[in-house]
Amino acid sequence: MFEAYNRNLLRINLTDKSFQVEEIPAEVMDKFIGGMGFGVYYLTREVDPAIDALDMGNKLIFATGPLTGTGAPMFAQTALVTKSPLTNGIINCYCGGNLAQKLKSTGYDLVIIEGACSQLSYVLVTPDTVKFIPCPELQGKGVREAEEYISAQEGEDCGTAAIGLAGENLVRFASIISSTRVFGRGGTGAVMGSKNLKGVAFKGTIGVKVHNPRVFALKVDEAFAVFKIATDNPYSLLGVFSRYGTGGGMSLINERYALATRNHTQAHFATADKIDTTAYHKLANSRRIACFGCPIHCGQLHSFQGKDGFFTRGPEYETMYSLGSDCCNDDPLVLARAHNLCEEYGMDTLSAGCTIAFAMECYERGFLSSEDIGFSLDFGNGEALLKALELMARRQGIGDLLAEGTRIMAEKIGRDSAHFAMNSKGMEFAAWMPQRMSGIALTFATSNRGACHKRGPIGQELMGELPMESTEGKAKIVAGIQDKVNALFTLVSCRFADFELPIEMFISLLNAATGMNKDVTDFLDIGERIWNLERLFNLAAGLSSESDMLPARCFEPIEVDGELKSLNREEFEAMVQEYYQVRGWDQQGVPSSVTRKRLGLELPWK
Repeated sequence: MFEAYNRNLLRINLTDKSFQVEEIPAEVMDKFIGGMGFGVYYLTREVDPAIDALDMGNKLIFATGPLTGTGAPMFAQTALVTKSPLTNGIINCYCGGNLAQKLKSTGYDLVIIEGACSQLSYVLVTPDTVKFIPCPELQGKGVREAEEYISAQEGEDCGTAAIGLAGENLVRFASIISSTRVFGRGGTGAVMGSKNLKGVAFKGTIGVKVHNPRVFALKVDEAFAVFKIATDNPYSLLGVFSRYGTGGGMSLINERYALATRNHTQAHFATADKIDTTAYHKLANSRRIACFGCPIHCGQLHSFQGKDGFFTRGPEYETMYSLGSDCCNDDPLVLARAHNLCEEYGMDTLSAGCTIAFAMECYERGFLSSEDIGFSLDFGNGEALLKALELMARRQGIGDLLAEGTRIMAEKIGRDSAHFAMNSKGMEFAAWMPQRMSGIALTFATSNRGACHKRGPIGQELMGELPMESTEGKAKIVAGIQDKVNALFTLVSCRFADFELPIEMFISLLNAATGMNKDVTDFLDIGERIWNLERLFNLAAGLSSESDMLPARCFEPIEVDGELKSLNREEFEAMVQEYYQVRGWDQQGVPSSVTRKRLGLELPWK
């Protein structure tokens, strides 16, 4: 039983440069599986919800899953859980590449980092020890340079992750980056920066065993066969992603009038074809890259030639929106440079772009002047976009305000600017439009981590499987997706795997690897348990039912192919109340004692 686990967690204290190994209880593996489940379980028990996210009492929890490092395809993600300086609630985010496999090869299933370094340092984890290495020479250096430095010091076979200048400067949406893959959302890089931790490295050679090798190998072959059929089909979603990356679907989204443009005042970007993946294939030398053991190869590495040539992975679709259409930027080189700046400085491209789009509208309305900003910040001004990103990461001039994100910016600017500050719980919108898609409206409003795009009926609404505007039945659908995706993130699965694999196949892989005997109900209950535990933490942190709301702009009419359409506020509020009922929460969005008892949840804090 539990053969696919190391069954150990590593606790690292940066303050006194100590570490200890602890056994993971069998009950925790059974009830929370791994990945996100481990992270949420330990964070909610060890971090005071009321603490400031940038206080040294906050913790960073890197976690793998039982399928990490096995031959199963599309389980390369590392989960990271902490308290977010952007939302003030719990945040879970994910990074692909090879970091998870490297972490697990050190003999640990998760690593809990607590305290803070006395000077800028990085940490090396091996099966035998933990080393604390001061690195003042990396102060202010970009992520790529920091990772290359750590690898040069510790060996190219390390798995590394690091922060850039944005993390050091505590930009509220700073990211942690691992070899061009990103723990993107919620300001995890700022938490790492608050600990004076420039990077982490994992280096080991410990393999992964499975409970039933014969059955597991058969299930792995079945999964690969499913993905081969999908990638061989150029019209399937994974087929498109395999050829063109996530930006390959941009034209469809634009045709459906669901591409947020000009700070969500428009749903269609007339020149979107200038910044989609096809445009980049014409403009740059491009090749596909993949995460550990992944057959999809959705990553796109672009090399731009010339005097000021550079290379970057991406931009992904979400970035084509945030630093593209939302800012009315249709210059592919400006977009690529903006994306590259975010990677070097370590910033979430979604929050960075949405924050600049918000500032552009504030400038257009006269809420911010050229004197306030230091230059003209018009929609479509590529030079101003790049300059704003530089100042943001450095917290210089107007960048100090931009680095706070749209919610705090709106509080400081006032003048009803919150009306068009496009965030939920402080997290800026992902690349989808609540005005057009009622399921996404509910998803953004109720997500524990803010405006999250990973747990909503995006495909169903875009492809017409569900009516985009209707709210009927969406509460149950959204809650079900949230529970399912949470369960998948305990494994830790790539979100794209769910596009093709039936849930039974995930469970078969889990059971064959670990010796567990989970069924669909058990598995979904785990996702629901995690969702409710996150909710309870957020409520204790000060969030409430008032946090399950959208900006006023979401209820204003928007033009769709010559016709005005809008999200009805009363219907939306009724949908939220229906969602609470589906969840077993009261009218204030608090999980009932019956729900907590059914899920086996005890409040770990007073």
